[in-house]
Amino acid sequence: MKRHPLVVFFVLAFVLTWFVWGTTLAEQAGLITWHIPQSLAFWLGLPIASYGTAALTGGWPAVKDLLLRLIRVVVNPVWYLVALLIPAILVTVGALLGQLFGSPAAVGAAVPVSAVLGLLAFNAFMWLLTEETAWRGFALPRLQVRFNPLTASLVLGVIWALWHLPLFFIADSFQAQIPYVGFFISTVATSVLIGWLFNHARGSVLIAALFHAVMDVGIAFSGVMSGSALLFWVFVAGQVVAAAAVSPNLARLTKVERYPHEGS
Repeated sequence: MKRHPLVVFFVLAFVLTWFVWGTTLAEQAGLITWHIPQSLAFWLGLPIASYGTAALTGGWPAVKDLLLRLIRVVVNPVWYLVALLIPAILVTVGALLGQLFGSPAAVGAAVPVSAVLGLLAFNAFMWLLTEETAWRGFALPRLQVRFNPLTASLVLGVIWALWHLPLFFIADSFQAQIPYVGFFISTVATSVLIGWLFNHARGSVLIAALFHAVMDVGIAFSGVMSGSALLFWVFVAGQVVAAAAVSPNLARLTKVERYPHEGS
């Protein structure tokens, strides 16, 4: 087990979270009359997978490494700006292009302006403790022991996209409203962007969580992924262009965040 931390982590991350979502799917199908709250897939499933695997495969040093990444705030201020501005720019450009092509975004329809700051704070806190701890805090540094940072980010993006798959079958989820192929492409592109940011920001999970939060809230506020099919694909194309722009730099990085104290 100690020699294969990534295998252990990914198995736990999928089994624990898919079990939670599976109860909702089973209830939808009329097989059971109850379900585990879907949010527990994030709040319990991913932290158990992250810290449990760290403890089992690397002991206290691995757990400590994970915890320190959450509070790694001493980062060049430019990367804070990048984490906030890139998602905002992508969402804004997507909405403007949608308007230009005759598919205006429903800005503020799902999330009013008054709720944006509170939602940003909540999302940053949530992703810091759940998804970003798991995917960037635990998985990416270990993938980068084996692969260059671009390849590692692409591999993680594919796994991350597959992990979301059950949500596309849950009737009231955001994912059920959009095409999976587009979401898959969007998630891989986002993984590259966060991987680039993460490696330049000293492996700070906080920076990754800020990026994730601004992207998600921006998408919800602007409606760029929940409007017309044209608007959706324009926005996804923008994400791909941005990921392609940073990919050469990410591939050339020689000083990257790794966790070399365990087997891979």
